[in-house]
Amino acid sequence: MIQIVPVVVLKHVVRAPHPDVFRAWTDPLLIMRWLAPGASVMELAETDLRVGGAFLLRRRDPDGASHSVTGHYEEIRRGHSLHQTWTYEGPNPLLRIGETLIHVDLLSVGDRATEITLTHRRIVSADVRNAYREDWRSCFSKLQAALA
Repeated sequence: MIQIVPVVVLKHVVRAPHPDVFRAWTDPLLIMRWLAPGASVMELAETDLRVGGAFLLRRRDPDGASHSVTGHYEEIRRGHSLHQTWTYEGPNPLLRIGETLIHVDLLSVGDRATEITLTHRRIVSADVRNAYREDWRSCFSKLQAALA
């Protein structure tokens, strides 16, 4: 029997050059401005931007719940792509599925615009895929303002 594993693939265009968009994924000060879904606020962002380097993201919901994501960088093409592991630790049991993989690929489109292709792999179910899809879309809605 063939089992299809859900994957999240999203494309999003921002009005900023790809080096700036890459920095938004890797610079803790910029990460703090956009990489928390919904009304959540990023409290801590630490990055060690090198292959094998670790990162830690911690956010807080309006109700006080704390969520963390940890991982390490597997591949870095500065200004162009980032491959990293992604492990959620927090109160949402749906997302506590162990290590997943994030691939972020950036492509210049027109003058000062960048298309982001986000691929989130090792998703275990359609429910998890849908939850991550909504979280990523929510974060992307904040990204343009963070780059202004």
